[in-house]
Amino acid sequence: MPRVLKVGRATLPPETKTEITRSFSYKLNVGNYESRDFFCSQKAECSIDDAPDISDRLYQFCKSQVMRAVDDYMAVQAIRDKRKVG
Repeated sequence: MPRVLKVGRATLPPETKTEITRSFSYKLNVGNYESRDFFCSQKAECSIDDAPDISDRLYQFCKSQVMRAVDDYMAVQAIRDKRKVG
């Protein structure tokens, strides 16, 4: 028996399409009361039945993109800090 999603008083069949938007943000404290903000948002359209899986995948994608950007930023800062010392 197919799952049926209830939204308020309406009942949606499983082949109903939905749009999911997930995001992830990260605030990096860089000292001296300064911070850097990193953010990613992704959107996808899928069937109601696939929504939980697609939502999780979108979240993991956004998180990986943000953390890659944070790592890149920190690597560049480490090089700059090393140049200042040497």
